[in-house]
Amino acid sequence: MSLSKRKRGLLREYVNYTCESCKKHEDKVGELEPHRIRPNDEGGTYEHRNIKMCCKKCHDIFSSAQRMARGIQ
Repeated sequence: MSLSKRKRGLLREYVNYTCESCKKHEDKVGELEPHRIRPNDEGGTYEHRNIKMCCKKCHDIFSSAQRMARGIQ
């Protein structure tokens, strides 16, 4: 299941349109993306407490690190 456009917008607003990792504003890095802290295949959902709003660069770093930690390339 993915986030609705409305919920994604509310989450972006909640973090003041700023990446929670690198602290850069969307004006500099583009629209923020939701990153599930606990991945979907481990039961992670799109609940607020399991989401970190990130720019694409940070999201890619987190996702790659999670895959590497699980032995997935």
